[in-house]
Amino acid sequence: MALIVVLAVFLSWRLVPTASADEVCLRIALPEATRGGFGLEIYRDVMREVGVCVEPVRMPNARAVAAMQHGDIEGVFAVLDEFEDLVGVPMVRGNVLVGNPQGLLVVRDGTINELSDLTDQEVGIWLGASWSEALLGEYKHVVRCPGGPQMMQNMLARGRIDAMLINGFSLEVLGGVPDGFVSIPVMNLPVYSWLHADHARHLTQFDKGTELFRNKIIEWRKKAL
Repeated sequence: MALIVVLAVFLSWRLVPTASADEVCLRIALPEATRGGFGLEIYRDVMREVGVCVEPVRMPNARAVAAMQHGDIEGVFAVLDEFEDLVGVPMVRGNVLVGNPQGLLVVRDGTINELSDLTDQEVGIWLGASWSEALLGEYKHVVRCPGGPQMMQNMLARGRIDAMLINGFSLEVLGGVPDGFVSIPVMNLPVYSWLHADHARHLTQFDKGTELFRNKIIEWRKKAL
């Protein structure tokens, strides 16, 4: 009997898949917008389910550009189409639409009706959010916030900025439009996952994991509402 038990344990151990010594674990940047609602371990787990080893790291968009240029990361979970042009290195875009949130101007109620009404209001933008830079163009009263949505929200509450440009998903994560303010849609922001071209062979599995993680985020958002 003891021999049978030992043999069974040995066989079961042989059947458990183990990571090979040369397995690549991809470092993937996740936007800070998911902080507090969604853990990095969930992303790691769903990617493991589809056979991709990832090491997710929280990283603002501006830092992700520099990190990709210096080889500190191998991909990003959610960023705009212009990412490849910004980093200037060969990239492959995922085939799964991660999201299509609206770009919103959040401003005090009754003061502004559209973006062109801005005059001397201090507008906070997420450092590295090129869509915000492009929309504001030559507008002079721009405050670039390296701390992202949370930092902009705090500055808005303290009166250090008069308005902020933010994507709809990040605004939801923050709890919605603050009291006394309104949100004005200014554009749509389709976002995708990206991998360095050196890891294009993982794209099919990566897409499957991206879709799983996106669906989990959607479920979480429904429960949070």
